[in-house]
Parts: sequence; structure tokens; C-alpha cells
Amino acid sequence: MAIRLTKHVVETANAPSLLWDADPKAKGLCLRAYAGGTKSFLLSYRIDGRERRITIGNYPTWSVEAARERAKELRREVDQGRDPAGEKRERREAPTVQDLIDRYVAEHLPTKGAKSRKHEYLRKAVEYREADEKRMLDEIAKRLGKHTKVAAVHGGDIREMHRGITEARGPVRANRILAICSKAFSLSLVPMAGEDKAWRDQAQGNPCKGIARNHEEAKERFFSQSELAAIGDALAEYGEEGRGPGIASAKSAADCVRLIMLTGCRPQEAKLARWSEFDKESGYWVKPSAHTKQGKEHKLPLSPAAIQLVERLRKKRKVGANWLFPGQRRGEPIKQLWSVWHWVRDRAGLGDDARLYDLRHTFASVGAGGGLSLPIIGKLLGHTQARTTQRYSHIGDDPLKEAAEKIGAVIAGAGNGKGAEVVRIRKGERVS
Repeated sequence: MAIRLTKHVVETANAPSLLWDADPKAKGLCLRAYAGGTKSFLLSYRIDGRERRITIGNYPTWSVEAARERAKELRREVDQGRDPAGEKRERREAPTVQDLIDRYVAEHLPTKGAKSRKHEYLRKAVEYREADEKRMLDEIAKRLGKHTKVAAVHGGDIREMHRGITEARGPVRANRILAICSKAFSLSLVPMAGEDKAWRDQAQGNPCKGIARNHEEAKERFFSQSELAAIGDALAEYGEEGRGPGIASAKSAADCVRLIMLTGCRPQEAKLARWSEFDKESGYWVKPSAHTKQGKEHKLPLSPAAIQLVERLRKKRKVGANWLFPGQRRGEPIKQLWSVWHWVRDRAGLGDDARLYDLRHTFASVGAGGGLSLPIIGKLLGHTQARTTQRYSHIGDDPLKEAAEKIGAVIAGAGNGKGAEVVRIRKGERVS
């Protein structure tokens, strides 16, 4: 039997009991008095043939009047076909940022480095990258709040996270974390396996979209002729002195760096080089698709200096050896070059910013300075996209200096009245 709920009725209600309010506009409003002394306002309604109840709040935090007004609002929502209790439960059970990170780790992370994961000798590198990526995911959870609902995150939250990480960890790290965050939220726009609803509405979109990345200076350095000579001398010294765990491994590491310098290959390609790739065709290095970044076989012609290096290594090749540069563990290739490179870099006086990968940039730069076309350089480097080679469209400092001296001599001669021979440069002709 419904009665008009008042302050007096509520305060004198005995537990346990359920009292219904008689106000027709707040149909379904009731008060439940529990044995422990708690008294709560509820709204009961039916939707899709099922009875639902939603808690409005406890007395006296909610007064009778406030509870009645809230019941009227909820009643209007029910009349419009909505399910307030169901929506509340969905919000309570909605995926959180931590859920999204767990989904990223389960669904996306295993797909990264899948090719390298097949090789035992590359798994540690993959595991290191995964561990670093998980640290970045932890940073995302810390900044956004791991209990924050995925649907509640907006662009302002992401922008603030990116700004904070930029100040604390630097612009490059902030950009990397933003990229991972963007990929994670792209997963939230697609229903998870076994679910029929995405974690974020398509209208909400990816909150990382439109967030400006920090400017990053390209880390490219091109070694001069004198620096290349110093690197060559340091490599020879490293091998002769037997730096590293053993003389043989030290020489192997030094020769591996030398091959990178002579061919412009990626360090990973050099470390994984097999004798079968050099035995396939004389004067060529035929890299298999499994070891190239572009996923295609790359046939690279070798220079006389590179051929000489390979033949020197062939004379020392042990019976049954597969790897051009064997590692310390039997049957495995060399795993790291950072120790030899750090030593060579310091001995050659290159500075801490000199990277092993810069040998590849220098190879391309020397080719551009020598008048080689970009397509030719791209073929040597194993590029599949022409725009990747565009960074080497300049010519080296030495040819520029030589050209400037020649042109300056003509201009200076004309300026002092003594005259000088004028050399006509045809269109497309290289100054040398």
C-alpha cells in the first residue's frame, strides 16, 4: 500500500521494511529500511517485461524532496524507453584504461616483431623492446588513471599527458608514448572478440587524433673522409689488440662494422649475414627476405674492398660455419656491436652523438656526392620507396668545398682585374 513519504515517515520507518510513495509523478519511488539502520531511496520500474530497481541515494544525504525530484527525472527517462539501471551498470562495468592496456598487450603487442620472434638469437632484442613498450604503457596508465573509463577520456586528457611527459622525459619519448596510446585507443573503437559493442563510440573517435607531435630533429650524421679514415684505423687497432671477451670475437665484431661501412647495409643485416648469401653469386651479397626490412630479397653488388674483406674472412672460415660473423655461443651469430662501436667512436674522436647507423647514412652521402642518382643509391641501400632516399639528395661537404673554391677563384679573378678562365657549366653537369 502506497503512502505519502515525508520526513516523519522516513525517520520512523521500522526495519526491515519497504515503503512506496503515493506521488503518481514519481511512480515507483520507495524507501527501503535495512536492519543495520541504513535507509535508501530506490526507483522501481519495468522495461522489456523485466522489473528493474535503481538506487537514488541514502537518507539523510538525500532528503525526501530531493529523492522525489530525482525519481521524477528517472521516470521520464523510462517513459522515453531508456533503462537508467542498465546504463548505470554499464558505466560501472565499462572498460577502464587498464583494461585497454591489457587488451593492447594481449592483441597488438604479440604482432610486433613477429618475424624476429621466430629466431632464437633475436628474441632477446624483441623482449627488450616489449619491456620498454610496457613501461610506456605503465606511463599512460599513470597519467590517465588506470581506473578511468575508456569512454571518458578526451583529447584534453591526452594533450595534458603528452605535455607532462614532454617536460619530464623529453619530446621524443613523449611522441613514442603518444603513438602507442593512439594505437591502443584505435582498438577501443572495435568490439573485442566475443563482444558486440565497441568500448568507445565511433562518434567519440580516437582522443589522440589531432594532438600535435613534438618536433624531432633528424638524427643523421655524415662522416667526413678524415673521420672515415680514423674509423678504419680504430677498427684495425681494435681487432689487433683483441678488445672484448676474446681476440676472435673482437676481430669478428670489428669486421662486421667494417662490412657495414663498405656496403651501407643495416647493422642487423650484417649481424645475420650467412655464408650462403655470399656463395650464391660471386661478387654479390644476396640478402634473403627474412633479413631485410623491406621483406624482399636484395641483391647487392660488392665493391673490391668489400670483396677483399669477404675473401679474407672466407680463408678463416671454419668447416660447417654458417655465419659470416659467428658469436661467442656455438652456432649463433654475433649479437651486439655496441661495445666495439663505442670503443672505435672514442678512439676516432667522433663524439657521443656518432651512431653505428650513421655509417649507412655516410655510404649514401658519399654516393650522392659522387654524382650517383637517387634511384641507384636507393637500390644499393635496399629502399623500396623513392622518398626514403630523398634525404640523401644533397652532396657531401668536400665536393661543395671544391666547387666553391673553383667558382670563387673565377669571381675573385674577375674582381681584381686580373681576369681568370671562365668554365661553362652545362645544365645537369657535376662540378668536379
